[in-house]
Amino acid sequence: MANKKSTKTPAKAKKSDKKPGLIARGKAYMASVRSEMKRVVWPTKNELVNYTVAVCASLIVVGVSIAVLDLVISEGLVLFASLRG
Repeated sequence: MANKKSTKTPAKAKKSDKKPGLIARGKAYMASVRSEMKRVVWPTKNELVNYTVAVCASLIVVGVSIAVLDLVISEGLVLFASLRG
């Protein structure tokens, strides 16, 4: 029989691929954060004010809508159940 391949597992390589320590991982993480923060396109002051006003106006509209809907539903339930004295 010609050239049979060995079924033995190869010898394990030395553990040179050790996980870096906590400090090294922390430094690498902070370097990556710094790199990403340099790529961020920050809004201008005018854009920031406009976005803030839009969010506040949206919150007021949604809040009033929910309050009105709650009032209508609760009044409807009171009238439907004849709970009013």
